[in-house]
Amino acid sequence: MLGEELTRWTIRLALTCYVAYLAGWLVWPTRGKLFAPWPLIARWIWTIGCLLFVVHVACAFHFYHNWSHAAAFEKTAAETEQLLGVRFGEGIYFSYLFTLLWVADVAWSWLRPSSMAPNTNRLQITLHAYLFFIAFNGAIVFESGPTRWAGIAACLFLASLVARAAYTSSVEFGLRSAE
Repeated sequence: MLGEELTRWTIRLALTCYVAYLAGWLVWPTRGKLFAPWPLIARWIWTIGCLLFVVHVACAFHFYHNWSHAAAFEKTAAETEQLLGVRFGEGIYFSYLFTLLWVADVAWSWLRPSSMAPNTNRLQITLHAYLFFIAFNGAIVFESGPTRWAGIAACLFLASLVARAAYTSSVEFGLRSAE
């Protein structure tokens, strides 16, 4: 019971940090002058979220898979078959890559803080597109109940911020006429 709750809450908190991180960067261009310490706060949110995710992975392997890659592979295959009708245990490798990329990006954010904003270059955009895709699948497609609903709410929230950022930047560049 404790293992289930620890596994469940570490991923929920990790994804909450991820949403907060992305939301902050989506708001930063319009609020940056008012809230100058955001990049440092963002780096800490990103780091804490990553640490929580690594704890989640450790909990999942400990409490659910008995530290066995084969067991994790089999569970992934069974869940994918149940949901999509196709056995695909190889999906576990996408989760491994998610972990590796998040850890690497956190390390990079401490080594090169100036490269941290997710909208600064194609590599960061690609990274966050992949991380978001995996998080979306993990929280919404392969989940149910409160976790799915919270994931949907988080996605709608981020989508509204993306739309707002797109509108704001189009106004700044004169692409929208003043009303």
